[in-house]
Amino acid sequence: MKILLGYCVEKEHRHDYYITLLPVGLVSIASYLSFKGYDVTLANFSKKSAEQILKEIKTIKPHIIGFSLYTHNRSITFAIIEKIKTIFPHIVIVLGGPHASFLSYEIIARYKAIDYVVEGEGEEPMLSIVEAIKKGKPIKEKIIKHSTINIQTLPYPAQFKGKYVDVNVNEQYKYIITSRGCYHNCTFCDSPSFWGKKVRFRDIDNVIEELEALYTKYGIIYFSIRDDNFTVKKDRVQELSHKLMKKKLYMMWNCQARVDAVDETMLIAMKKAGLEHIQFGVESGSQKILLLYNKKISIDKIVRACEATRKVGIYLSVYLMVGMHNETYDDIKKTKKLLATILPGDCVVSPVALYPGTQLYEEEKARGNIGDSIWFKKKDAGIFLRNEPIIQDWMNELLMTTYNLRSKSWYKPNNFAMHHKVVGDCWVTDILEGDYYLDNEMYPEAAHAYSKVINAIPQNPWGYMRYGKLHFTMGDYETAMESFLEVTKIVPNYYGGWLKYAQSCVALGIKDKAQQAISRAMQLNHYDERVKALHALLQKNKMKI
Repeated sequence: MKILLGYCVEKEHRHDYYITLLPVGLVSIASYLSFKGYDVTLANFSKKSAEQILKEIKTIKPHIIGFSLYTHNRSITFAIIEKIKTIFPHIVIVLGGPHASFLSYEIIARYKAIDYVVEGEGEEPMLSIVEAIKKGKPIKEKIIKHSTINIQTLPYPAQFKGKYVDVNVNEQYKYIITSRGCYHNCTFCDSPSFWGKKVRFRDIDNVIEELEALYTKYGIIYFSIRDDNFTVKKDRVQELSHKLMKKKLYMMWNCQARVDAVDETMLIAMKKAGLEHIQFGVESGSQKILLLYNKKISIDKIVRACEATRKVGIYLSVYLMVGMHNETYDDIKKTKKLLATILPGDCVVSPVALYPGTQLYEEEKARGNIGDSIWFKKKDAGIFLRNEPIIQDWMNELLMTTYNLRSKSWYKPNNFAMHHKVVGDCWVTDILEGDYYLDNEMYPEAAHAYSKVINAIPQNPWGYMRYGKLHFTMGDYETAMESFLEVTKIVPNYYGGWLKYAQSCVALGIKDKAQQAISRAMQLNHYDERVKALHALLQKNKMKI
């Protein structure tokens, strides 16, 4: 029995890096089913047209197709499903995802082409559907409700044993989940309704095993933890940080967190273990608006968390939202004032969206302002609480405020001096400091910072990567080539090391080594545009350098 798990997006989003990544939950289901012995194909259709998707389906010949459904991809997904069922009526269609979960009955009533909708996390429900069909006794109920799974028993996504269609594993697998659920109940978020308010944690040794696999098998040297609130258990964060250092896994990483779930000690431990960037869900600088969001944080807590982050020397980003009920320009001014106080290097600003399963969505339904039908009738990528033009103006103003603060918010030599004093010896501080000097063409200072990493931790690829970049920028291609060669020795499956080595060889006119290196990079990642371009150039010109 062949199973196809796929994901598609609207044409307008095909070049959006984050939207075009597969949902981690879909990859987890694929890994789980493959571990159960099923023939699974994992397909990222986000850059394909409907005709191309149908052609892939004709080639794969699946018995069952599962799609992830969100608000942003609902129109294209429904359209594709209708076409699939028309051409391949025997294929069983299953729909899942958070937004499908909360509108399951409406979806089944509206779309006869959909055989099942899974509510909640999908590993066990999908397995039950597959096993029933395999036995010739398909489940009669159209809506399959989940039972809470023990996430300790799940294989992690990178353990997937099946086939891929247009999945860039180098990018896909760097996004990891170490827990499910959230204790909080923010009015704009569907996580408590989807996962439950009880948080389930993976064992840290299991997380370390996943990271070791990413590093050795795929050459991934940067990862991102996408838990709703990774830092909620301090001892667990400390354990991960300690074991990353003990294992000598020199990977940089980022995470997102609540401002009331970090402190200076935790931030220091994470930075020493490779953390270079953290994103806080700040949402607003107005206490009135924070109360409406049910964030249960104060402006003072936001300021303290951001001060600690900057003191330790981790890059700081914040998430903001605009367009809550009763939000006025006075609230926007308070958010601007907060930005000037906390000095984030970056921010993401979004309009307040109405997602199925959130308290805001249900409140708007209760007021009679919307019905579930809006989700099916509107074709917009998002459904928002307020649609006045002023909302976009406020968003732009907050983005511009953050941009204008960069002369103050971006770290400088005096900041790095403080970071060294607070954190002590830390290779991440050295790399970030070197990057500052490189960006400002202070090459001797950059060389000193990167050399500190190379001398202190010769098995750390980041020192050699940055040292090579520095010398390539300076036109010293031989030193750059030697540095990038060291990277390929430390992390043989990191395509970036081979790409940079090939570029250095091209600059030096070393034909055979450049060809060998770029061929290796293509084997490791044929999706990277830089790799494809250099490979095509060398093939076309037969190394006429």
